[in-house]
Amino acid sequence: MDNKQVKVLAYYLPQFHEIPENNKWWGEGFTEWTNVKKDNDLSVNLQPLDDNYYDLLDEKTVLWQTKLAKEYGVYGFVYYHYYFCGKKLLEKPAENLLRNKHIDQRYCFCWANHSWTSAWKGGDKTLIKQEYGDVTDWQEHFDYLLPFFQDERYIKVDNKPLFILYDVRCAQKEAIKKEFNLRAKQNGFAGVLFAESLMNRKELKYVNDADLLIIREPAYSSYFHKLGYFRQCVYSIRDRLLRYLPKVCWFNFLVFKYNGDEVVKCIVENAKSLTKELHEKGIKCWFGAFSNWDNTPRYGIRGRIITPISNDKYIWYLQELKKTAEAEGVEFIFFNAWNEWAEGMVLEPDTVNKYRFLEGIKGVFGE
Repeated sequence: MDNKQVKVLAYYLPQFHEIPENNKWWGEGFTEWTNVKKDNDLSVNLQPLDDNYYDLLDEKTVLWQTKLAKEYGVYGFVYYHYYFCGKKLLEKPAENLLRNKHIDQRYCFCWANHSWTSAWKGGDKTLIKQEYGDVTDWQEHFDYLLPFFQDERYIKVDNKPLFILYDVRCAQKEAIKKEFNLRAKQNGFAGVLFAESLMNRKELKYVNDADLLIIREPAYSSYFHKLGYFRQCVYSIRDRLLRYLPKVCWFNFLVFKYNGDEVVKCIVENAKSLTKELHEKGIKCWFGAFSNWDNTPRYGIRGRIITPISNDKYIWYLQELKKTAEAEGVEFIFFNAWNEWAEGMVLEPDTVNKYRFLEGIKGVFGE
């Protein structure tokens, strides 16, 4: 990393292109756009501005995204990396980027080390189970990652490639870390900088040995956003019933909603309090952020919505996060997400918000 200025990284979903597995499971031509384009009476139906339903295998799309990110102060992308003991999914966008050295895009990986389920269609059926294998599998995994780590565009801190772990409950993570660090040092690095994602407070018991945690927002703070006890009970009952009655229309009015302005207040409070708490345990903490959230395009009436953040509150909370990050020596703030369209988490311009989320980042974090 070139300096210690607070930088914005955005999670990047490499789903917007066809793959044989999705065609087999969901029908020919399925991508995340399939969910985004379908009728949805539960939300405002965010769509890409100017009907920009792109294909990530088109180099022009990647060049456009790279230019847009640079123009508005997004330092780089965090590609979701789907790897199952040698089986890869959605790997082509990152592999194309690795080959195309002329694309000036900074990036790193977040290993989505969970099982592959039918979540693209709002289900929970396991299609590929995540199994970690043994040391031979870890060595093969590292060998696949090494050319990316060696790429000068890959994000590194103190000569350590940044590699994020999505699910901290992996029982073999310490052994995997040890093997990766060994192999990294054999290849001229100081090791691998493993960052672990913290989804909610319950996961703190899995990260006592972590060196670095990333607060994953809005998951962590919406978990803390208080709802009335009666409403909590209603939603709990609703979620259980919907497992058996997924098409019952009269549950629509019970779509789980959070207040966006209240959630961002929680994000600021949690960033400050968690930094202090984890520092006492010798664990470094990086912050999370988000712009919008509505996953009903993917989950329908089982989805959840965060009501839109007012622009004043959006700017305020970015300023507060930056101020806290500077005071605590936090290098990165992780935005969720650049292009998670079927969950409404986007920084790319959309038909409702236009460029306001990017303009906020540029105003607060831009040079």
